Amino acid sequence: MSREEQQDDDNFQPEQTYDIEDEIQDWKFLNKSTIPKRGEKEFEPDGTTVQTTALEESQKAMFDALSNVRGHHVKNKLIGVWMDDYCLVPKIRGNHFKDIGKPMNIGKRIQGMKLNNVETIYLAERGSLVVYLGSDEYIQWLDDQEDEFDIETKLHALDLEFLYGLVNVPMAKYQAYAYLKRHGYMLQEREVIEKEVDITKTQTPSSASSFLLWPREWGILAYPTFHSLHFKTKHYFNYTDIYKGLKLDTQEVDYTPPSKPIHITYNVWKPSPSFSKKNPPPPDFQLCIIDTSKNTEFLTLPQIQMLHSELVPTQVIPSRKKDPKNESKKDIRAKKYAEKQMKLEDSVRLRNEYYRVRDDTFKNGENPVVVAVVNNGIMSFITLSQGQFTNIQHNKRLNEIYPNKLHSIIYN
Repeated sequence: MSREEQQDDDNFQPEQTYDIEDEIQDWKFLNKSTIPKRGEKEFEPDGTTVQTTALEESQKAMFDALSNVRGHHVKNKLIGVWMDDYCLVPKIRGNHFKDIGKPMNIGKRIQGMKLNNVETIYLAERGSLVVYLGSDEYIQWLDDQEDEFDIETKLHALDLEFLYGLVNVPMAKYQAYAYLKRHGYMLQEREVIEKEVDITKTQTPSSASSFLLWPREWGILAYPTFHSLHFKTKHYFNYTDIYKGLKLDTQEVDYTPPSKPIHITYNVWKPSPSFSKKNPPPPDFQLCIIDTSKNTEFLTLPQIQMLHSELVPTQVIPSRKKDPKNESKKDIRAKKYAEKQMKLEDSVRLRNEYYRVRDDTFKNGENPVVVAVVNNGIMSFITLSQGQFTNIQHNKRLNEIYPNKLHSIIYN
């Protein structure tokens, strides 16, 4: 190796990766029309005030950006009038109402939208809605609508602080709503209808059957009266028979109405361009919001049963996706896995599918309800599902793969 090549190897340094969030953000890029590229930076002291000057310029740019007046175009200005318990938007502008509000037509001129308190706070907080306080004069004009009514000059605009106290929104409910909306989800408030809550109660055993169960409850007979072990001995030759003998016959827990009823708050959908507010599809998630800032007790069993009774059955609709130009890593892995499975024998492929479906059924259960636990602004999302330890025998796909088999973890 020559001296020049050795010198080049000594000067070679591996590329180092860093996270820009670990550094002091340079706000000067806001004053430029193009985003600057990342360059090499030297932070060693060199006896000059270059770094101090750059830091001061960045701080000045930050304060200038924060002190700048925020606004929107006049054509996109959205005005709402707060009435007694709702906000009336006379003229609809923008694409905010895909899942927000209900149509409200008053006379021939007003074909607007009716917003509830949570939706009003959300749009006003993000700067998309200017709310004015309604008056008797405006209510009378809604009935007549003879002349034009200038809302901006005749009504008082409300700032956020006054609006918070006026609409009286539960903080936990609004925080969960705003959090999901900012992440792109579509939400609609679920209307509580008492007739929909219908839980099948288990029949109480009759006096004759309960009389036969007394010896077992007292511990005299460990097995039922007419169990086969009372008449013959049983020999076990493998562990599967032992596990089958230890199997418990579970029954449904009797439902008692909770002292503090709780209901599902929102129906939640994933972002979809074909979503229709008038005829929405079955929700992807159903959300219940709990505020634990004052009461730290978790849900009781009757409350959880009540939530499961209010769930809307979801229909699995296969989506038709177009082949994207640039496939993601997830799609590439799924395609490779499918190609690998196609090369296997049919028996091995069915066995792998059986284990995957069975384990997924045990893991996720059925009838999931998402509970948002809010404690002084800190949110945690919990999924409560019903286990399929007994209903798994009726799983359609598992019975198609292995018709005459008990679907359990220990019966492999």
